[in-house]
Parts: sequence; structure tokens; C-alpha cells
Amino acid sequence: MGRSVSVMVVVALVAAAALAGWWAATVALEPPADPLAEEAGPVTYVVEEGTVGRSLTFTAVATWELVPVGRNSASGVVTSVEIGPGDLVEAGQVLYTVNLRPVVVAEGDVPSFRPLARRSGGPDVAQLQRLLTDLGFYHDDVDGSFGRSTRTAVKAWQRSLGVDDTGIVEAGDLVFVPRLPARLVVGEGVTPGARLGGGEETVFLVPDDPSFRIPLAVEQRALVPLSADVYVTYADGVWEARIERATETPEFGQLDLILAGRDGGPVCGLVCADWVDLSKPTDFRAEIVVIPETSGPVVPVAGISTDPGNQPYVTLADGSTVPVKLVESANGLAVVEGIEAGTTILLPAGDGG
Repeated sequence: MGRSVSVMVVVALVAAAALAGWWAATVALEPPADPLAEEAGPVTYVVEEGTVGRSLTFTAVATWELVPVGRNSASGVVTSVEIGPGDLVEAGQVLYTVNLRPVVVAEGDVPSFRPLARRSGGPDVAQLQRLLTDLGFYHDDVDGSFGRSTRTAVKAWQRSLGVDDTGIVEAGDLVFVPRLPARLVVGEGVTPGARLGGGEETVFLVPDDPSFRIPLAVEQRALVPLSADVYVTYADGVWEARIERATETPEFGQLDLILAGRDGGPVCGLVCADWVDLSKPTDFRAEIVVIPETSGPVVPVAGISTDPGNQPYVTLADGSTVPVKLVESANGLAVVEGIEAGTTILLPAGDGG
């Protein structure tokens, strides 16, 4: 009898333990309850005055596109350079010397190609006569004929330069450029000690303003509207610019946005020479306004719905709807017309703000 009772007790204990284990496993496998589930409800947003807009930042590259305007006709060794890069040069000024002989700049379309002396004639002689007139050495007609009065003027001019007054202008004595005064640069090969043989492009015209371009990858074309405003930052402030045109270079996979000033003039105005290097490209930070800044009542884009007629509207806290006009949007926010700041609207669940 006692043995039967013991067996029954053991069986009962085993059953109880199994039942306890099943209950524990069931509780452990149940997902935890969401403590906020009972509190979930409509999400509201109070409309505020604000500003939306979007800009992209790139690098603008500024370069002086130097124009070759004069060729050297002298042969020998450069012994000095008399002008600095970008100097404003006038007719009669010495640019450099070759074998200690001055090379003088003058205005004219015909390049220097021969010695000029008595009985020479032609447009290059007329250009020489205009130079001598401007310098105060020649007082006769500019007729393109090298006569006695021209020779007398040449001798006086030569004495002023400190060279022998032979009355003969050697081919290398002059470099004719299309217009003067002008900002000029001598070529990189014109340095003291360099040897010139004649025919080199040695004089370059600095244009009125440098070119500004923003290089982009071709696939970035869709990111930038060509009507966008651009702000170019330099150490002392900001230049306002616009995109004038776009040029594509398919072989390099590149798209260049060419900039102009906001008024169509140069980007950097009268101070270009102070900030853009004459000898190499200069980089500037450029901000392209993709979406202009717009101010007004701001709501999350997620809070704007459209009715069957495609009319946008927002839902107020009381469940009623108000039609709105979308003015501008960026970064998930929108400026709208039709509601005022301080209005409470409903947002879709999960889009809290």
C-alpha cells in the first residue's frame, strides 16, 4: 500500500513539472507587447512659417584665355623682360630685350616681317609712322612711304632707346599687336637666357575678363537646371552669376557649365585681376541654386494629399479638409498657400512631425 502511494506521488510531481515547463515555453515564445500600441492615434503637426530651398555645391574654375597677338622677329638670347604678367602696356613700350636690343610694341594688324628703311613702303611703314607720331618724333603725313622725315624720326627714336641711330628699323625691333593700350603677357619661353630664333608667339593679349566654368560629369546634367542662379565665393565675398550655356565634351565624359555675371558681364567685375591667376586655373567654391528659397506656411510633404481631381489638400485636426496650393518643396517640406501658420493638421500614421 505504501509503495502504491509513493508511485502516485512521483507521477503527480512529474506531470506538474511537465505542465510548468509547457507554460514557461509558451510565455517565452509570445512576442512582447507594444507598450505604445494602446496609445497609437492620429499624429498632428502645427503649421509654421518657414523657408524651403535646395542648393548644390561644386567647384568653379576660372581661367584667363590668353590670345596670341604678336610674333617675335628678333634672333638671339633674351637678355631681359621689361613687363610683368598682365601689365597695361602702351604703344612704344619695351617688352623685352634680345642681345641687349629693345623689342618695342606698336599697334598694327600687319606683323613685323622685314627691315624698314629709306624707300620702303606699305602698311607696315604706316604703322611705324603712327607709332612715331604718338611718341612725338614724327610730324608729317602718315602715308606709308619711308622718306627723309620718317628716317629723321626713326633716328631720334633710336637715340631715345639707347641704340645706334642708323635710321633703319630692324625686323626684330618691333612687335605689332592689334590694339593698344592693352593688358599683355609675354610667352613662357621669353625668359632671360632663353634663345629665340624668330617666328615665336611671344606676346599674348589678356582678355577683359576670365572664363568661369563648372565641370560636371555628364550624368549630373539632370541635377542642375540651366536657368539656375550661381553664387561664387572668394575670400572677400560672393560674386553673383548665372549659367550662360553648357558645353559637352563626350570624349572626356564631361559637361562644362559656362558662367556669366548676373547682368551678363564678367563674373568677377573689376577685381578679376586681383583674384584669378594669370598663369594657371584658379578654383572657387560655387553654389548652384537648384530650388530657390521660398518662404511661407510650411507643412511636411507627407501631410499633403490629392483628391480625385488632383487638387492637393490637407486634413485638419477635426477631420475636415482644406485645399492648398503647393508653392515649392524641398527635403520633405513644402511651402503652401491656403492655410495659415498655427493651423494643426493631421499626418498619416508613422509620419510624425
